[in-house]
Amino acid sequence: MANAQELKELLDRFRSGPGNLERSIDGLSEAQLEYRPAPGKWSIREIILHLCDSEIAAAYRIRCAIGDDNPTLTTYDQDKWAARLNYGKRSIHNAVELFRMLRKSTAELFVDMDDSIWDRSAIHPERGQITVAELIRLYSEHCDNYVAQIRKIKLLLSQQE
Repeated sequence: MANAQELKELLDRFRSGPGNLERSIDGLSEAQLEYRPAPGKWSIREIILHLCDSEIAAAYRIRCAIGDDNPTLTTYDQDKWAARLNYGKRSIHNAVELFRMLRKSTAELFVDMDDSIWDRSAIHPERGQITVAELIRLYSEHCDNYVAQIRKIKLLLSQQE
């Protein structure tokens, strides 16, 4: 398990994800949200919808790791979800709001919990044994990586103007 300072920093990073996401898309037009940086690459809208749906999975997986004894987590095909869940037409506002609420609700789980919670684990079919702390780190990095990708797309857009 990480020390208290590392856990605090990890949770701070986890909690900051929604604000970072919101700032990354502030002021973007519908056309900018739909822009694809290359054929086959996701638009900013699709990235946001992916983050939201991924956060639904994260909230469930973290709860399973805490509430069950060594559960096996489920996986999903992100490209099938993007197509079948119609990411190109879903509401950005609803997705960002849901992402923010899921993060807030999940972070709330760690208030006043015993420190042993961080070492509880689950089996991820692709990653193997994974602890609650590792899940929090994984989803913090996931958000950070996509926010960076959104910023790169915005930079491409600004260079085209």
